[in-house]
Amino acid sequence: MGLVFAGCGGLPSMASSNFEGDDEGWALSGNGAENTHVELTRIDGNPNGNICGIDSLDGDIWYFVAPQKYLGAATAAYGKRLVFDLKQGTSYNQIRGRDVVLNGAGLALVANFRAAPGRDWTPYSFRIDETGGWLVDDTSGHGPAATAEEIKTALSNLTAIRIRGEFVDGPKDTACLDNVYWGTP
Repeated sequence: MGLVFAGCGGLPSMASSNFEGDDEGWALSGNGAENTHVELTRIDGNPNGNICGIDSLDGDIWYFVAPQKYLGAATAAYGKRLVFDLKQGTSYNQIRGRDVVLNGAGLALVANFRAAPGRDWTPYSFRIDETGGWLVDDTSGHGPAATAEEIKTALSNLTAIRIRGEFVDGPKDTACLDNVYWGTP
């Protein structure tokens, strides 16, 4: 990855996280998040620091949740890419789920990975426009394709960005996240 879009003017849509010094405010949600915690790792990232979620429960899918610096009026993100690296600790008993969820202005937009992350760092890049494969969430993760207007509406007041961390059916799974940023098309 290496190149990070640094942003301009402090706009939320230009935020980035490389986890070199701390967890940068990222949290976890779902699957009894109180029993699933973010752990900063200063080695084994891509290249250095990263965060990992360590799950000790059976149950629902858990997500990495973006901090406030990514949220708010994020219309400048339209036409850019949401980019990140992800890896998981094991690849048995894989489950399907909504992989990336953007919530804003009463809408939930979902994008799904073509393939689950591997045990090594897997890069992901989702274009934030109607060509990026975004769906309007209908709770199945297979809703209708999001229109340009729906994406712009969600970005006008972005309230959450969630990146799936649970890919294994069963307890004691781990996933790690690194190099999250809004990239150029």
